[in-house]
Amino acid sequence: MAVDFSEKAKRYQAIDEIIASGRNLKWNQIISELKDEYDIKTSRTSFFRDIEELQEKYAAPIDTDFETNGYFYTDPRYRLPRLYTDENAAKAARLIKTLMDMVKGNPMYKEAQEVFESLSIENHDITLENIKINKKPDNDRIIFVGSPNTKIPAETWRIIDKALQGNRVITFDYISNGEKESKNRRVQPWQLIFDDGNWNLHGLDVIKNGRRRYSLEKIQNLKMTNEIFQLPKDYDFRNMTRGSFGCMCDDNYLDYKIHLHGYAARYAQTKIWGDNQTIVPDTKNPGPDGDGIILSFRTNQLICVQRWVWKWADEAWPIEPGELVNDWKIKLNKVNQLNK
Repeated sequence: MAVDFSEKAKRYQAIDEIIASGRNLKWNQIISELKDEYDIKTSRTSFFRDIEELQEKYAAPIDTDFETNGYFYTDPRYRLPRLYTDENAAKAARLIKTLMDMVKGNPMYKEAQEVFESLSIENHDITLENIKINKKPDNDRIIFVGSPNTKIPAETWRIIDKALQGNRVITFDYISNGEKESKNRRVQPWQLIFDDGNWNLHGLDVIKNGRRRYSLEKIQNLKMTNEIFQLPKDYDFRNMTRGSFGCMCDDNYLDYKIHLHGYAARYAQTKIWGDNQTIVPDTKNPGPDGDGIILSFRTNQLICVQRWVWKWADEAWPIEPGELVNDWKIKLNKVNQLNK
């Protein structure tokens, strides 16, 4: 039977308040007060287990008085951590819980949810409504949406999670977007990345000795080997790029200049797209409403920038570099050929 972490959180909160009161109550007195004052029924065994978990998981400095056997905090300043204590923070907690719901289906989510619910207790009102915040009717006023993603098998999550924890090399079959046949990969798993509704594995292709990203839903025949690798200091994907355009990048940093006008210009001015970003009026091509700009920045996400510029249609065109300009012209020519 699954453990009800909300009920456990209520007990933790109540026990913390009783011990912090400084009355040095014995275990049977605490159990009695839990029932009378907090409407919480618990057994002697459960109480001692709660005390042990509070000590181990939350570093609660709990001890018993030598003469009275009453419980007290050796550090009177200690209080059990709380995630929120006022209405504004409670709204933020609901927002976090809603965001967490976007990434259901993997072991990390379950663990995060358990910790979250054990800490999500309002300072003075320990009710289920304050803990199970995803059940509140106003929780749908702020939502997160994204691209649909394929359900990833639980076994895939289990193996990758274990490989990440133990720095173990994994093997699997995979078809890249530019390939027609599946190939076996041997990979050092470094990092999981959630991008645009999809989970990606960032790591080192051992055979090609290159950094790669793999979509989890495309991984087949996943196995964990006994080979252990040393995680490099620069493994973090965020060290490779700002990542403004997602998790795809290459080794070449290029300087970009892009004309934008209309909605595209208004949208682009509210974001940071790369290093050394500047935005200046495009006096040469101001656009139909005179709001044209030139967006300049530096990044190593060429393919993503190519797609980004093209999606704005007539509100954007590239100025630099040549790789971006040529790709845009080829796409434009193909579209013109289709319309003939």
